[in-house]
Amino acid sequence: SGIALAMNASMEGFLLAWALGTVGSWLYLAGSAWAELRRRDLLKDFSWKGPLSAGLPASVSRDRDPAGVGSRPALRPRRSVRAGLHGPPNPAMIALPPRAPRLRFAAVREWQIMARPLRTWRNTLMTAPSLPEINARGYARPEVLVSTEWLAAHLDDPNVRVIESNEDPLLYPSGHIRGAVQVDWARDLNDPLTRDYLDRPHFEQLMSSIGVTPDTTVVFYGDKSNWWACYAFWVFQLFGHTKAKVLDGGRLKWEKEGRDMTRELPKLAPTSYRAPERDDTKIRAFRDEVLVHMKVKRPMVDVRSPQEFSGERTHMPEYPQEGVLRGGHIPGAKNVPWARASNPDNGTFRGADELRAIYEQEQGLKREDEVVAYCRIGERSSHTWFVLTYLLGYPNVRNYDGSWTEWGNSVRMPVER
Repeated sequence: SGIALAMNASMEGFLLAWALGTVGSWLYLAGSAWAELRRRDLLKDFSWKGPLSAGLPASVSRDRDPAGVGSRPALRPRRSVRAGLHGPPNPAMIALPPRAPRLRFAAVREWQIMARPLRTWRNTLMTAPSLPEINARGYARPEVLVSTEWLAAHLDDPNVRVIESNEDPLLYPSGHIRGAVQVDWARDLNDPLTRDYLDRPHFEQLMSSIGVTPDTTVVFYGDKSNWWACYAFWVFQLFGHTKAKVLDGGRLKWEKEGRDMTRELPKLAPTSYRAPERDDTKIRAFRDEVLVHMKVKRPMVDVRSPQEFSGERTHMPEYPQEGVLRGGHIPGAKNVPWARASNPDNGTFRGADELRAIYEQEQGLKREDEVVAYCRIGERSSHTWFVLTYLLGYPNVRNYDGSWTEWGNSVRMPVER
């Protein structure tokens, strides 16, 4: 009997501790949510000294009360005070102050927008880089980057279209940011027959199919620290769609922060999109142009791995051979692997001072230089093109998308090891 009493006491103590812990956890969450709303100034206009209708923020919808708060007619008396039921009506009960019950629901919707399920509310409290933090990194054009926090707040913005572009085409259907569309680098951006990019009519068709207009801001993100997202960004610039941004940290950072993802495909209405002819003169370089660039000893950045640069390998580590006949690099090129521009833990871009140390102090590049970047097919070098052009402000950087798969297979092209 003594053992039984001890077990009962132990179980009661456990249940009591569990109940107190549960209540404490919910009180903590409620207090944290209250503090977050106060931090965001959503409660600054509330007044608890009068009716709810007097304390609602001006931003609360009044579409169901077109005449304004408090303009609804006085409420009818309760059944218990109506004439003919329990004696004459009570004037005090008839003169109740007007209520605005629909505004109460509008206030609830205001809260739901801010703290929709608990996970979304939790995400807003994470220490994700804010736009001011991105601005503080010293980039030449910080507006081309957005943070995960910014994107989470703009997922329902009709003027923003989120585009996922990955090396692995199976990532998007396995889960993606809500509302994002997939742009596959091989299927959607390249000509199916000629080794070239899609032409103007097909670009217009692509943009229409993903619900983009010339006024839509597109935000790119993807795997491999935005390696392929920058590639898609670069192709879009060939057609002059300058309302484009990149999600700092890409898919890796979004996932590491535990932010919501979905398998649901967005339903988008086709748009009417008119694009200019593709301009290959400003940010794209071709083989013969690179040969001239090399002969006059202008700077080139080979963004491949050191083993590819030295000729030890003709392909990336852990990737298949792509049929290049010669290994090495273009004479005079400097080797700066593309991934050095990113933080390996979360895929975000390094600050401007770190980038200048890599490209300028180590390699001697200058902002006024005409620079050509290349890799194997132009995908990794588009990441370096983005860094030099937008983050460091180099005005004359071109991406050689033919890269080593063209140069290393061309007859009598100079190779250095």
